[in-house]
Amino acid sequence: MTALLDESVPFRLSRKLAERGCMVAGFPNDWKGLKNGELLQRLREREIACLVTCDKNLRYQQRIAASGIGLVVLPRQRFGDLMPFLDSIVEAVASVRPGNVLTVTPDGKISSD
Repeated sequence: MTALLDESVPFRLSRKLAERGCMVAGFPNDWKGLKNGELLQRLREREIACLVTCDKNLRYQQRIAASGIGLVVLPRQRFGDLMPFLDSIVEAVASVRPGNVLTVTPDGKISSD
């Protein structure tokens, strides 16, 4: 499954995740500033199955279940703060299903709240 790092996620994280076998892409420059609904539409058009984001409110602002996009929500935004969570992020990206939300919690667990 290919995942896209949201605009709020440090681009450098893509390299660290790729080193662990996770297929991720950085956020395209020409997509910056898109509204969330437009972003989800572009993901569907490009058959990207998962969005990795730091936006904890996205799940409440958009109908993720109807979008067909899996959402992985990260506990922090700074690159250095995310390093302890790399294995949890990889696991969440690998296991999220279309329309579902998985959250990597501050203690490194994966929650499907």
